[in-house]
Amino acid sequence: MMNKLRIFPITGLFTAALIGGVVAFILGAPMPFLLGGVVGSLLFVGLYERGSARHLPKLNRYIRMSAIAAVGAMMGASVSADLLVQLPLFWLSALAILPFVIIAHFGGYWIMRGLGRYSTVDAYFASMPGGLVEAVLLGEKAGADVRILTIQHFIRVLSIVAVVPLLFFIFTGEVVGSAAGENLQSGGRYSGSDVALIVAIAAVGLLIGRFIRLPASHLLGPLLLAIVLSVGGIVSVSVPPWMLHGAQYLVGVTLGAQFAGINGAMLRKGFGLGAVTVSYMLVLGLGFGWVLSHFVPASVPAMFISFAAGGLTEMSLIALSLDLSPLTVAIHHLIRIFLTIWVGNGFYRRYLQR
Repeated sequence: MMNKLRIFPITGLFTAALIGGVVAFILGAPMPFLLGGVVGSLLFVGLYERGSARHLPKLNRYIRMSAIAAVGAMMGASVSADLLVQLPLFWLSALAILPFVIIAHFGGYWIMRGLGRYSTVDAYFASMPGGLVEAVLLGEKAGADVRILTIQHFIRVLSIVAVVPLLFFIFTGEVVGSAAGENLQSGGRYSGSDVALIVAIAAVGLLIGRFIRLPASHLLGPLLLAIVLSVGGIVSVSVPPWMLHGAQYLVGVTLGAQFAGINGAMLRKGFGLGAVTVSYMLVLGLGFGWVLSHFVPASVPAMFISFAAGGLTEMSLIALSLDLSPLTVAIHHLIRIFLTIWVGNGFYRRYLQR
């Protein structure tokens, strides 16, 4: 009986997400299986919990972990030796992440504090421009409301994932993810061995990343392993478009499912504040990206994605779909997340804790 009670809502969640992804794909939406998956699963969560006294069961964390590992393997397989040679040329943009993090954080703080009337500790940790899990954990230790932190950070990630592809579509006409993977490696031609290699690299890289305790090991382990194998000429992998769509779909399902157990009033307030905060951070990221594009070997779109304060996996997926150097984008986001947690926690302990 307990298994049936759990299987029904989980099956409904995945079905709703799939329907959302297919509809978005038919409509030609950007990142269709990611955005459609999020919308479909989010709607299902709302309908299920409204008509039931129970909350949606938690999804197994290995679902998202597996999808992210596959993303890491596909990203690494698209890296060439030429790109690694260019990485040292991005030292200026790497340094610029520190002022970006500080300006983004404190601008977001005043929005949360002034418009949202959140307490100091809630506003401070809810406005961190990165490190969703880490920010929630740090805020919980500091006495912040975990529900507020969860809502605001998931809305930040979801909003940026939704807005950035739409901006590309509006201003460039490129539909992000509509032909995902077709410009990766051999023009979209692949075989069963390519699929097997991606799965193997994802699995082995995930184990290696966890064994040596890499940060974001479920992404970085497969990513680094794929880079070594690809750049070293050991393997040559063509990424199947359907695998990238599948990874988008699973990431979308798990993002939408995170809103289980959160009431409507908190969501409405969170989305309102999120809209203002995300707009501020995206404008700031665009400014940094435009200036830095004059000093580093990257276009404004590539730099913009590198400074858009979304999730590491999601922004890497967008870069991968647009063929905009996913390794460069991933490295910038890793630095952003590290600095957000390190600087943000240090400033709180030194100046705000008392």
